[in-house]
Amino acid sequence: MISCMPQTRPRIEWMDLVKGSAILVVVGSHAVILMEPVTHGQPVQTAWSLLITVLEPMRMALFFLISGMLATAAIGKPWGKVRRRTWGMTYLYVLWCSIFFAFVYIYAPLPILEELRWVVRNLLVAGNGYWYLYALILYFFLARVTRRWPIWILLSVAVLLNLFKSPLLEFNREYFNSLETGSMMVKILMNLLFFLIGLHFKELLTQITRFATWPRIVALSVILTIAGVVRYEVSWFWEQSFLPASLLFIVLGIMLSSKLINFAGPRNFGSRIGTQTLPIFVVQFPFMLMLQQVFKNDDIALFNGWVFAVLFPIAFTAFVVVFALWLHRITLNNRARYLFEIPDWVSRERSRETTAVGS
Repeated sequence: MISCMPQTRPRIEWMDLVKGSAILVVVGSHAVILMEPVTHGQPVQTAWSLLITVLEPMRMALFFLISGMLATAAIGKPWGKVRRRTWGMTYLYVLWCSIFFAFVYIYAPLPILEELRWVVRNLLVAGNGYWYLYALILYFFLARVTRRWPIWILLSVAVLLNLFKSPLLEFNREYFNSLETGSMMVKILMNLLFFLIGLHFKELLTQITRFATWPRIVALSVILTIAGVVRYEVSWFWEQSFLPASLLFIVLGIMLSSKLINFAGPRNFGSRIGTQTLPIFVVQFPFMLMLQQVFKNDDIALFNGWVFAVLFPIAFTAFVVVFALWLHRITLNNRARYLFEIPDWVSRERSRETTAVGS
């Protein structure tokens, strides 16, 4: 979903709409989780939690699916022609992790050696929200070095990794938590499947748009909503794979987006937000950290009201989107553009074409 390759082909509008919608769901879900300590037990919090549970199988599945589709043309190129997807993505990952760690140090300073050790561990095991960038690096390397393998081998492994979510989570807790740091490795392993589907079945996915009808869209929406409610109510499902729901959400997302782009509003939204997902994604986490510290003071009356619980996820999502797009715009023509753009000294590419950010 985040492409660092020059755009030389016509954009597929429904893909932009899928990306733009997915990033709103991701930020909104983070906002609901963020406010939970101060709104726990409120009916509004329960409603928000139910909503993000219903949408959880969709969020990152669609992100990685589109990422795979956008990587299709680059897989067969020589290594020297894909540095923006290797060294370039590594640059963005390290840069934004460093920015995040700087904020962490402000709020929870540690002795310098301990701080450096913690930073290195987090970088290596994807111990923060930037695990999406980490995953893109791993996925691309894996797809590149195995491109001559029969696709069924990789898909079989990826399916098993997704289905074995529960034992992987247990292993993650036992091993990585002993390193005094969290890890998103389970999510990285689980979402490999969706990247591979997007990478190897781009044409098939595009054909789904031919079957888009409103009755089918409504039927899928009802089925997935019921499945999400059941998963929310039955605790046994919380650590189980939701692969079937994710696959159905992919179909639903493609069909719904292909229908909505016929209207000017959704089409403009996709072209504006869906093409700038990188700034939105990376900017949210420092703000989340700051608000997390604020919400530790649950004596503030504002946090205990239902109005706050209703509006906060919407307001936070809107703020992050507006601020990220504003920041990206004002940095386009100065050195700060390297917050979102890969410098030539990293990619070592001589092309004069502009880097495409967030597409």
